[in-house]
Amino acid sequence: MSQKTRSVTLLVLAEIAVMSLWFSSAAVLPDMAREGGIPATRQALLSSGVQAGFVIGALIVAIYGIADRFDPRRVLAASAIIAALFNAGLLVSPLGGAISIFIRVATGALMAGVYPVGMKIAVGWGIRDRGLLVGLLVGALTLGSASPHLAAWLGGADWRMAITATSVLAGLGGLLAFGIGIGPHHARAPAFRAADIALAWTDRRIRLAYLGDLGHLWELYDLWAWICVAAGIAYAGRMDAESASD
Repeated sequence: MSQKTRSVTLLVLAEIAVMSLWFSSAAVLPDMAREGGIPATRQALLSSGVQAGFVIGALIVAIYGIADRFDPRRVLAASAIIAALFNAGLLVSPLGGAISIFIRVATGALMAGVYPVGMKIAVGWGIRDRGLLVGLLVGALTLGSASPHLAAWLGGADWRMAITATSVLAGLGGLLAFGIGIGPHHARAPAFRAADIALAWTDRRIRLAYLGDLGHLWELYDLWAWICVAAGIAYAGRMDAESASD
């Protein structure tokens, strides 16, 4: 096995494992809400906290060039392991409390040291096949983001099993990062300049790419966050309708 194949494989596996943290609380939120009597507003904050945290984390990583100042593999590993510890904190924090919401925001911020940094590592392994490399990472993101729902299903009504499983999985994913190599096309990004933000609005190509990604993220994260709730309501409605017809 070539170093490139080995490194990309480990990177994909690490991303799948660590991204399981993204919806770890959303996957078990109905069970947590029933046990802790969590108000609807706090349920929404638990679900959206990760997304808000990711935006904050991504800005910090970009502005300070963290993935360029430090070895990106170490950034990925540290972010994953710390995020796993935060996620495990849901097991001991008050259900739906301020600490739990902070944990989800912090987890999202740390994800900015995993997914974007993983992309940076991946594209360093190729030029002609860069589209494939990025596609593999996006696939890893999607699969990893969906995995908490599998963990919740396997854990049944015990939501703590799903939280424990995703925490352990993410920690192992962080350890995998130490086995990843840096590709021959790895490059440092230019220093962050606030003026470049204007390009998002003045350059039509970048603006269209932003709008397309916004729609994609709306579909992806809203779907995975609320699909179980929507399916549960639809199933309950169907059962009620069948009972009424009998």
